[in-house]
Amino acid sequence: MKRYIFIVAAALLGAASCNKFVDLAPTTFYSESVVWNGSEANLDKYVYGLYAAVRDRSELYNSNMRDFTDAYSDLVKTCSYDQYGQSYNICLLEETTFTSAGASAFEIWSDSYSRIKRENQFLRDAAANASKYSDSFLKTRVAEVRFIRALSYFYLIRVYGGVVIRGDGVDGPAQNSKPRSGEADSWSYVMGNLRSAAEDLPASWTSNYYGRATKAAAYGFLSRAALYKACALKNAGAPADSVAKAYQDVIDAADACAAQPGVGLVADYASLFSNQVNKENLLTVSFFGNDVAKGLSHRGDVFFRPRGDSQFHDGAPVYAVFGPTSELVDSYEMADGTPFSWETYGTDPYAGREPRFYATILYNGATWEKRTIRTYDQTGYVAPAAPRLDSTSPDGYPAEDKYPYDYIAKFETSGSPATTVTGYYMRKWITEGDTDWIKNGGSHYWIALRYAEVLLNKAEAQAQNGDVPSALITLQQVRDRVGLPAPAAATLDDFMKVLEHERIVELAGEGFRYWDLRRWRRAVEVINGKQAHGCWITRAPDGTLTYKQVEVDAGKNRVFLDRYYAFAIPEEERNTNPALNNENNPGW
Repeated sequence: MKRYIFIVAAALLGAASCNKFVDLAPTTFYSESVVWNGSEANLDKYVYGLYAAVRDRSELYNSNMRDFTDAYSDLVKTCSYDQYGQSYNICLLEETTFTSAGASAFEIWSDSYSRIKRENQFLRDAAANASKYSDSFLKTRVAEVRFIRALSYFYLIRVYGGVVIRGDGVDGPAQNSKPRSGEADSWSYVMGNLRSAAEDLPASWTSNYYGRATKAAAYGFLSRAALYKACALKNAGAPADSVAKAYQDVIDAADACAAQPGVGLVADYASLFSNQVNKENLLTVSFFGNDVAKGLSHRGDVFFRPRGDSQFHDGAPVYAVFGPTSELVDSYEMADGTPFSWETYGTDPYAGREPRFYATILYNGATWEKRTIRTYDQTGYVAPAAPRLDSTSPDGYPAEDKYPYDYIAKFETSGSPATTVTGYYMRKWITEGDTDWIKNGGSHYWIALRYAEVLLNKAEAQAQNGDVPSALITLQQVRDRVGLPAPAAATLDDFMKVLEHERIVELAGEGFRYWDLRRWRRAVEVINGKQAHGCWITRAPDGTLTYKQVEVDAGKNRVFLDRYYAFAIPEEERNTNPALNNENNPGW
């Protein structure tokens, strides 16, 4: 177990200085006498290992990309119905997927408590062994573990609502019987851990420790957790003053994050996804597909890359699963802030859009790896034997070679066409020009937290607390970065529409949309009974393109029921923990 944990940590931490990794001497199991033997190097290795809890919640990492949660929302459609171990479409289109026995695709109860037990064990043993280490060293490592534990609980509460709080001790069989705390109290516990961690975490680390938690990361996550608490209180009909206090906690945490040295927005939005180390990315997860010796990779390239990349990379496996929907693509404004509409801009729909569109979406006509993306219908075209480079052609290929390598296909309720079913591909999480993924797996980093989200959290809290003018000023910082004018909003309802739009286009593909809809209690309205859409393009022999909006759910309506706002507590836990009295969440 210990060997696995330490190797994981090397993959997670330290992209900025790849030649400065600690030499992780593997052992076969955790031993208290080894971890707490007075060696700061040994103890530090164990703390490294606990960061696997952060890596495993990154949506690029888990096997076969089963946790890319935007694909459970209206923003991303997967072409796979039941292949690659993915259940996105089954969960969206089949009511029988979620049962009273557990959370199905979102099940993390047992895994989370296994991690929490290790984190609690560390915190317990730290007090008993404090005399063996310098005060500053141990205080920082304890703060890191409190931060990690807060994240372990955060993701757990997000799925189930109120959970069993195991505290700082290490519960054994005698402590198995313990009731759940309410959802708001559970969020308060997370917030307490983050506040405690923020006090003792460093403002920054040297480059060889890049990726570890900082004060800014703790305050940033605190703003997120406080926002969830505020929504939980509001949804439960709590007194107005307690709801307002929770929203003020969001604002205070965001301000504390902003006050940390070196925190801010980068000037170029696209650079966030090509330059890991910058003042906006507050916590990232590193992968090393091009250097297997350093750790683990992911399969993002296999599932995100456009279908044509297979042919242009000597037949490398490309499943081209994830396609942004028209619901997402059409949300991006024009560069001058005018809302996009097919009626006005439909003859050339992808020209003149705002910068975030081009950083996020691969569309028909986009330039990608010295070629032009072609997602139009392949009917009537005969594929060339192989792509032919031609430096005299604008896109690097002969003018007559117009085969739609990245063509759109119809979504079916079985199998997978291994190409887009929406007419679009997701650009954010793949690296143009990279070829190491073919042999070694993907190496693009995951962004767990960035400052733009913190600003949007603050703006939402300001508006909810009655200060829409200040909320607009805060939100405008995010829009100013991409040159968009200020939106108008006179009321809270007006502002929340603006905010929702901004979170869609700013954070697309980063794991927020599904959870935003749940905490706002808008998922039934947005998802249930609806169908997602794509853009079907046909190309005439003279090159004329025709665009048509089509539904992409094979005629089936999507399902999101009220009880999905808190998924079922695992049956095993309800049977073995007497304090739960076989209690389950409402509707299960």
